[in-house]
Amino acid sequence: MDENASYDQIKGAVGSLLLLWSAIERTAHEEVARASGGNLLKSTHGVGAALNSWEASVCARRVQEPFRALLASVLRLQLRAFQDVRNGVCHGLVGVSAAHSGQQAALSWEIDGGNHELTWGELQVMFQWLSRVPAAISIISDSSVERIGSRVIDSPENHQWWLDEYGVDLLAPSLAVAL
Repeated sequence: MDENASYDQIKGAVGSLLLLWSAIERTAHEEVARASGGNLLKSTHGVGAALNSWEASVCARRVQEPFRALLASVLRLQLRAFQDVRNGVCHGLVGVSAAHSGQQAALSWEIDGGNHELTWGELQVMFQWLSRVPAAISIISDSSVERIGSRVIDSPENHQWWLDEYGVDLLAPSLAVAL
């Protein structure tokens, strides 16, 4: 990973962040609409609302499919920390700095009275994880439990698979993916 990002690269990270969140929001909208017979409620406007609606639509089947509901809830919990980064950058970006004097390139923002910063390296780790989230949402939402090798069946193998593939830690659901 190149720790010496230029000013243009770190500025481009803002666009990458928005594109990743757009894909996540679009996938959540699609899955909510599919689950509700093609109808998308106004209550799903915005990324947070879309993800909350998606989680609720999956969790509505909790009695029949508890593992699927657990996956949705843990993934949503893990996304909250990254959503805070997205909201901070979108609503309070105050700085974009290139790598210099041994310091990594970084984005900085102020929101709710707090100052925050994310380095180029931390952004790359976050982007790598976020880029896989739309696929995880789709698998959780609509994969068949009857299919051989289904990843929505509660088994030790699937617990490990979700951790390895998507960083979804079902044994410690209160922990977000570490940057």
